[in-house]
Amino acid sequence: MVRLADLVVGEEQAAEEAAETASQFQEFLREFRETTVLVPVDDRGGLWSADLGGIRWIMTFSDEETLSRFLLLRHEDGEREYHRVLGSRLLDAVVPAVPGPCGVALDPGSEHGAVLPPVAGVVPDRATVGTYTREGDEVRV
Repeated sequence: MVRLADLVVGEEQAAEEAAETASQFQEFLREFRETTVLVPVDDRGGLWSADLGGIRWIMTFSDEETLSRFLLLRHEDGEREYHRVLGSRLLDAVVPAVPGPCGVALDPGSEHGAVLPPVAGVVPDRATVGTYTREGDEVRV
């Protein structure tokens, strides 16, 4: 039998955990914005990115070692040209310049990998998935 008191305690614990997770993400976002990341260059000279579910993801890396490991996982020689870009510039200027929804993948393929999705509070409002959906573009999320 489930008691009402147990449900209330469970709801309070879930709310506390959600608040802690949100706080941790905000701290991560603040640190990312203040950090210079490595953004590899693709074969055409643009920023290396991948499309997944209708969203373009710019690949970024925290250091050369993590980038090299990722390239080796892809059976590349472990070297690729890259730009050093401040996280805030990437989120505030580069992402909105991409046609369509765009997010940032940090250290993909690593155990510390993270994503910064194109949502309010992460990228400018004009670059969120919701903006493109409201304008009628097909976005599969």
